[in-house]
Amino acid sequence: MFCPNCGKENSTEQKFCRACGIGLEKIVESLAEQKLSSAQDDRSLRKRILLEAFGTVAFGGLAVVLVIAVGAIIYGIVTKLILTGSSVLFGILLTAFIVFALLSLIYVFLNESLKERQNKRKQSGGELTKPENTGRLLEEKPVEPASSVVENSTELLLTENKTQKF
Repeated sequence: MFCPNCGKENSTEQKFCRACGIGLEKIVESLAEQKLSSAQDDRSLRKRILLEAFGTVAFGGLAVVLVIAVGAIIYGIVTKLILTGSSVLFGILLTAFIVFALLSLIYVFLNESLKERQNKRKQSGGELTKPENTGRLLEEKPVEPASSVVENSTELLLTENKTQKF
């Protein structure tokens, strides 16, 4: 641990800095609290990542099963209604309804996930909206020193010659 006052390295068991004498007990306590909170944040971050991975697998599996089920329903409609010729128009309308309902569901899911990502970006500070502005901040400009009030004023002072002649 380094002293916040003078920068001298000290051990965490020391109560005072050996170089400047500042008390280090409160600083050691603060560092211990920060270390504990960062360890808890790491654990909660790992849990959140595992939960998101589990959710991705679960929703991915649900999507696969849903696509297979919709495919089976459409196949049944085509073979039973359209190909047999009993209700061709009804079969086509039912197939179109199922396909567009599925596309609408996909649209809603993608739209909500996009909104969620944008909200996360806003909460975490987001990205720079105009990166060209930061480039202008880094431009080096020549610095001119401010003129002094007393500059060239010593020439106006009257001085006495105090040298002694021998």
